[in-house]
Amino acid sequence: MLFLFIFLSSCDQLDGWWPKDTPTQEPADVVHDWYKLLAKVQFGANPQPVVLLNNRNFGYIGVGLYEAVRPGIKGALSLSTQLYQMPAMPTPEKHKKYFWGASANAAMASMAKQFLAGLTDADIARIDSMENAYKSKIKANTSEAVIARSQAFGQSIADAIYNWSTTDNFNLSSVGYKIPVFAGS
Repeated sequence: MLFLFIFLSSCDQLDGWWPKDTPTQEPADVVHDWYKLLAKVQFGANPQPVVLLNNRNFGYIGVGLYEAVRPGIKGALSLSTQLYQMPAMPTPEKHKKYFWGASANAAMASMAKQFLAGLTDADIARIDSMENAYKSKIKANTSEAVIARSQAFGQSIADAIYNWSTTDNFNLSSVGYKIPVFAGS
């Protein structure tokens, strides 16, 4: 029994064996705040966005956010192998440090401007303000090189997601649709 206790308690020391470049846990405030802002922007839109278009856009934004922070999630796989015709996503530089909150911030700011239709100047100012607020917050504890690299990675993901979205043939127009004619109609 004593041998079993010693054997099991010795397993706690495995934490020291992980490589130095393993992901670190970061707060999710940036994600929560961005989604709150996007909901406020969409809720206040006049006229209200088309539901199908909004669902599509928020789907792409969610995939883009995941891909922007995925390298910081231990064991996470890219969705490019899981989603229909999704191209391979940009990858971060190996053995370089990233701050995934900065990557998420840059990706969300870019995707908000690319995907949300009918943004007013005030909406764009709110998006820019949120992005700049998180940039300032991140600068307090992170080097400029890490921030620049993280933002560039987030921006590259946002651009790749937007480019992918242009290939899905989504169209709100009914041009070319013919009402089916059948007996009893």
